[in-house]
Amino acid sequence: MSPELIILVEDDMNLRQSIALILQRAGYLVTATDCVSKAMDIIHSGKYHLIISDINMPETKNILLPKVLGIYPYMSVVILTDQSILETEKEDKLLSAQYLVKPIAPERLLDCVGTIMGKMSNSIPVNLNNLPTSHDRNH
Repeated sequence: MSPELIILVEDDMNLRQSIALILQRAGYLVTATDCVSKAMDIIHSGKYHLIISDINMPETKNILLPKVLGIYPYMSVVILTDQSILETEKEDKLLSAQYLVKPIAPERLLDCVGTIMGKMSNSIPVNLNNLPTSHDRNH
């Protein structure tokens, strides 16, 4: 199974480091940057599954998202915002994106990313040794 690559674009250094650490501890490979042009180069260089980006950064709304989604229309996007969801809905809301309002609870972040990546954050691991065999089902 290939690693799940996430690009994180956030200009607040503390928040960027916190989000990256939370996601890395959950098993994701995270590349974090505070620069939209670096993010573009990084996205073009690898097979990224998800962009998590601060919508309040100057170039995110006008450059990063339109260009990336123009080239990779099926790329998943999580938007970080300081605004309430209701305020965001009044503006040009990207319909295919998930929105998280800062400050972000780690559980909320992991649930959102896990859903996008097709994982259940609280799934129960299956022990294949405990599954019934065809022999057990016949008795």
